Amino acid sequence: RGARGEPVVSAPVRPKAPLTGAELARIIASMTGTCAVGALILGAVYVGTERYAEAARITGERRAVTELLSLDASGAGTGVREVGQYLAADGREVVFRELGAEGAPGREIAFTLDGELVRQGAAPATVKDEAPKGLHPLGRVFVASREGRDAGFVIEGEIRGYKNRIRFFVALDSAFEVAGVRVLEHEEDPGLGAEVATPWFQGQYLGRPAASLASLDVTRDPMPEDWRAALAGLGRTAPDEWRARHGDLMARERGRPIYAVTGATISSRALTDGVRVTAEHFRRRWQLVAPHLGGAS
Repeated sequence: RGARGEPVVSAPVRPKAPLTGAELARIIASMTGTCAVGALILGAVYVGTERYAEAARITGERRAVTELLSLDASGAGTGVREVGQYLAADGREVVFRELGAEGAPGREIAFTLDGELVRQGAAPATVKDEAPKGLHPLGRVFVASREGRDAGFVIEGEIRGYKNRIRFFVALDSAFEVAGVRVLEHEEDPGLGAEVATPWFQGQYLGRPAASLASLDVTRDPMPEDWRAALAGLGRTAPDEWRARHGDLMARERGRPIYAVTGATISSRALTDGVRVTAEHFRRRWQLVAPHLGGAS
């Protein structure tokens, strides 16, 4: 009974008529059209953002090369060549490919792992930024020259950090001393491992000879306050001016280990290992490659 005591009569429930073929087709067509439009929108957004991200990456890398080697931003009197390093699929050859200018064919040089020259000549045409078929990329090298002489090198490296890979640049001057380190990509924890991407941590590698990196280690000892204060000004001072001002501290710290980020020893050691291996491998390889690419040995 209802609220007033009146009897309640339930209305009979009529079963819904099954969908006809035409109605089902309209629903399918509507859903398909909606999904297609959504996919087109997402695809357009992805293409647009991917191109922007790629352009930003290239611009950032070029700026990093210029800053690390203290090159003239206008490029006056200097040139930068890009050389790709690859390992053959069978693991028996290391291949170097210099990109040609303005679409011109580049050059290719291949060595055995023992340093024996296998071949040299024009490089087969490939799509830019894509690894040649059958070759595993080992990172790129940017060779800066000034008035026909090598002015410095920036080598791309990659190593496993605490959470994921760390991609970085190591800059060496013409005497193979570390001119700078720049972390390009990482996924380390903010406030901990991410500190390896800060100027104060990366500045600890400055001025260290590449040949001495083989014994470079990481310590958990506290960083001296005068060295910490000096490194804090790296991002606010021109590199040449900073070096001139803190040359004595650099000389003192050159023989000491890298001071780890507190609570992020794994990330600190990973970047240090990556810098050491990347710089040392390049230093030895360049002695072989330079005469064939026109660089100074």
